[in-house]
Amino acid sequence: MNIAYIISIKQGMESFVYREIEELIKEGLNIILFPTKYKKGVYMPKPDWDCYVYNPVIVILKQLFYLIKSPVKYMKLLLYALRTNSILDFLIGFDFAYQMKKRNINRIHCHFGDHKLFIGYYCKMILNVPLTVTIHAHELTNNPNPVMFKASLKSCDKIISISDYNKRILIERFGIDGDKIVVVRLFSPYPNRKRIKILIVGWFTEKKGHSVLFNAIKRLNRDDIEVWVVGRKKLGDKEAVDVEALAKSLGIEDKVTIFGEVSDDFLKVLYDSCDIFCLPSKTTRKGEKEGIPVALMEAMSYGKPVISTRHAGIPELVEEILVEENNVDELAKAIELLVDNPDLRRKLGERNRKIIEEKYSKKNVTKLRNTFLGQHDENFNKS
Repeated sequence: MNIAYIISIKQGMESFVYREIEELIKEGLNIILFPTKYKKGVYMPKPDWDCYVYNPVIVILKQLFYLIKSPVKYMKLLLYALRTNSILDFLIGFDFAYQMKKRNINRIHCHFGDHKLFIGYYCKMILNVPLTVTIHAHELTNNPNPVMFKASLKSCDKIISISDYNKRILIERFGIDGDKIVVVRLFSPYPNRKRIKILIVGWFTEKKGHSVLFNAIKRLNRDDIEVWVVGRKKLGDKEAVDVEALAKSLGIEDKVTIFGEVSDDFLKVLYDSCDIFCLPSKTTRKGEKEGIPVALMEAMSYGKPVISTRHAGIPELVEEILVEENNVDELAKAIELLVDNPDLRRKLGERNRKIIEEKYSKKNVTKLRNTFLGQHDENFNKS
C-alpha cells in the first residue's frame, strides 16, 4: 500500500512522528512524505525515504495547468477555499494531489489536524482516496481554522486519537461518530534508537572550538550522535562564530541542536541529560587563550566524561581525555572512543566528579575568604 504522509519538517521531524514512520516502513508499508514545511534538524527523513519537497514558486506557476486539467473541480474547490479562508491549503493541495497521483497513492494520512489536514482534505476531494488523520490536543483547543477543521474531520474515513480523552472531545464537541474514531497511542523511544548526546557550552567565539567539534562530527558521519549547543554571541564581537551557519555549511545541521542562551535551570537539565561534554578550546588567530573554562568544571561536577584540549590551564583540571588543539582527527577518535564505550564513559564520569569534590569544592571559597581576612590555614589543601 502506498500511503501519503502529510507532515511538517519545520526543524526536523517531531521525534515521535519519525519513529512512527520508521516503524510503519519496517511493517512493510510504502510511506511517501509530503512535508508542508522543510528545514533540517535532528530527525530528518532517511536517504532512502521518498520525500516530496515542493517549491512555492512552482506551485503558483502550475495552478494554470491544474485549472486546465480539471476546470470544474478546480473552480469548485477554489470558491470553497475563498469562503473558508484556506487558499494556501488549496494551492498546496492541488500540487500534492498531482504528485500523489503520479505515485499511485492509495491512502492519505495527516499527522496533526491543522493545515496538514486541510491540505489532505483538498487532496481527497481531488483524488477521491481514503483520508485519515492523527489528532492531538493542540488542534482541539487552538485550531488555526475551526471551519476547515470541522469540514475536514467530516471528510475523514477514520480519525486517530492518541487518547480516550481526545476521543471524548471529538464526540462531544465536534459531533464525530465514535465508530469513526480509533484510539492509537504513541509509543516511547526504544533503546536501539538512542543517540549519544554531546554537549558544548560557551560563548560563540573562536577559542571555544565549535569549528573543530563540528568538523569532527562531519568526519565521523554517524547517525547515533547528536550535538547540543548552548551559548550565544558576545555583543560587539565582530569575529563571533555563526554556529548555525557553520553546521549548515558542513551539512551536519541534522545532527546539531542549537539551544542558544538558556536559563540556569535548563542548563542543569542539559548537563544531567548529556552523555559526553566536549569543549575543544584553542588559541585564536589573535593569540587569545582560555583560562580554565567553568563549563568544564560544571560538566565534571555532574559526573560526565569530558573531552577537551591541551590548552592553557585545562590540563590542571582535566586528566583525560585531552587532544591537541585544532586536531580534528584526534578529536573524532576521542569522541568515537567514548561513544562506543559506555563503561569508559561511566568510569571517567565518576573520576571527574571526584576531581571536582577534591580540588574544586566549596572549601576554595573558604580559602578565598581567609585570604581577604589575612588568615592562613596551614592544614588547608594547597592543591
